[in-house]
Amino acid sequence: MTSFIEQLSLERFPPMADSQLQAWDAADELLLDQHQLGEGAIWILNDHFGALGCGLRLADNDRPLYWVNDSFVAHQALAHNLEQNTLEPLECQQQIEQLQGVDAPAGIIIKLPRNLKLLSNQLDWLNAHLPAGTPVVIGARQRDMPSTLPELTRQLLDDTRPSRAIKKARLIYGVLSGRQSGQAELTSWHCAELGQTIHNLANTYGGKQLDIGARLLLENLPKCNGEMIDLGCGNGVLTIAMAKANPDCQIIATDESWHGLEACKLNSEAYSDRIDYQWNDCLSGVEGGSVDLVLCNPPFHQQQAVTDHIAWQMFRDAKRVLKTGGKLRIVGNRHLAYHIKLTRLFGGCETIAANAKFVVLEAQKRRQVSDY
Repeated sequence: MTSFIEQLSLERFPPMADSQLQAWDAADELLLDQHQLGEGAIWILNDHFGALGCGLRLADNDRPLYWVNDSFVAHQALAHNLEQNTLEPLECQQQIEQLQGVDAPAGIIIKLPRNLKLLSNQLDWLNAHLPAGTPVVIGARQRDMPSTLPELTRQLLDDTRPSRAIKKARLIYGVLSGRQSGQAELTSWHCAELGQTIHNLANTYGGKQLDIGARLLLENLPKCNGEMIDLGCGNGVLTIAMAKANPDCQIIATDESWHGLEACKLNSEAYSDRIDYQWNDCLSGVEGGSVDLVLCNPPFHQQQAVTDHIAWQMFRDAKRVLKTGGKLRIVGNRHLAYHIKLTRLFGGCETIAANAKFVVLEAQKRRQVSDY
């Protein structure tokens, strides 16, 4: 029998003509073909590129589908893939709390997130707001299932049972138990460099200490009396540091993670009159030639795939929005060789600081250098 995945045309977002990365994996296929949920509404959590949303819509155009993802890019990917497959839209939200008041579903489909704190947070909320016994099915590739996952699912779900592995992917079936994990909604830690407590939501990047690369960038902050952007702001450490060090600076804090941006808002509240918070895909929609400085600590993975296309997009967007003479300052692992990318794009770059693992680089926008 042809699977629902095989009937769809799916692309990662943003689409890249030469990319070998696909927009679905064996776990998506298994979830669509063997979720075993009865008639009625389905809630879909953590669908990376819309494969689950598109597959379930293709299977039943009339079934109510509620789709939740923290990622702005995931929302764009879903919209893109629904459109190119001529499928009706879904009810989409950024966080599970926005489903409060919606009628209880027939079941919940969860694509296992990279961060088990997010899974625990989601199951806690579901257990608190939906009837015990509501079916849940979690899917992932076996290599993405950490050893602590069985214990977590047994703690928060009843009647748990794994499926057999197919194409190195597996499902975990269970029902809501009404129990709670005891995990705090916020992870809070003291940042000595900023002299304040930093709060992270469940899916905010970073744990209970400052990222090593961010620390090096904090030690080498530029001056800015105009407008600047913290591109990929996360919990707002760089936003706060720039606001403290540059009292005349106006800041755009942008991140594609809703949890990251909400944490940034919470942590930088004292400076919010000078900060514009944007949930965004890099710098889409930001006016070209409008800012003096961009700070960035770019990621080098998208979900489980290691890729440099996000860094490329960040660097290109930064160049577009910078004024002539404006500067991009970044931090990155030495082995990623970002100096080569910046030189190709900006016509040169300068090493500001370095240690054994990380390097801080700066590139300036020059009128005569065209986009790469």
